[in-house]
Amino acid sequence: MSRTFTPVDLVQLPRVDSNGAIALASAVESAASKYNDLPASVTEAVIQIVADRIVLQQAVAKTPVGLVTVKEADRRVDKVGGAFHDICSAWASLAEFLPEGQDAQVLMARVFPDGRKFVNLKVKEEWAAIETKLSTIDREGLGARIDAIGATPVLKLLEQMQAVYGAVIGTTEVPEEAPEVRDSKDTLLDSLRAYVIQVAGTVKRGKPETAARADALLRPIREWESTKPAKDKADGPEAPAGTASGAIRN
Repeated sequence: MSRTFTPVDLVQLPRVDSNGAIALASAVESAASKYNDLPASVTEAVIQIVADRIVLQQAVAKTPVGLVTVKEADRRVDKVGGAFHDICSAWASLAEFLPEGQDAQVLMARVFPDGRKFVNLKVKEEWAAIETKLSTIDREGLGARIDAIGATPVLKLLEQMQAVYGAVIGTTEVPEEAPEVRDSKDTLLDSLRAYVIQVAGTVKRGKPETAARADALLRPIREWESTKPAKDKADGPEAPAGTASGAIRN
């Protein structure tokens, strides 16, 4: 079997999702910007990375998850979950006049026995509380009562926000990326691999300064680490990006 020497064969990048790929590319660009005397081949590789990163950012911006931070995901869930509670509460106040109000009273008793307290919980506790509420709705067949008060669209929105919330804080798996996002990410990763090869090719035997420069240019890739969600929702970082690994296979 013949050997192949494509960038994919030669360069092993950290495993990243689309957000991680954007962050990694940005770190590489920042490292390269510190030099104004880079070989043309490296400069061209950086230019290509910039172009591909912009395309990926545009693709990600069109998706529901987008570049969502823990703090932003928490804000969205607070707003939608709180609105769902308020709709049920408003209808429940009319229980003596309307049958839909009686439906809402059941929802308040079964889904929101703790009122609005869930929006003030820490991220993973809040995610678990909302997950319990959604499970109760499904298990007890409360969908018809929710539909009766016109809150089904809000429930569906909460389910979507909850899925993103879980993915961002690491409680559930990240939803599968859209084909456009996935393809754009793969293109950007290919450009990063080509960059690694071009930088490695600038190292000259007997010229330690070229090795030092290459080390600095590749450090963002070599030392890449995934980010972890903070315990407190106020300080949440961006979505997990992936795991670190060596830049070039031995």
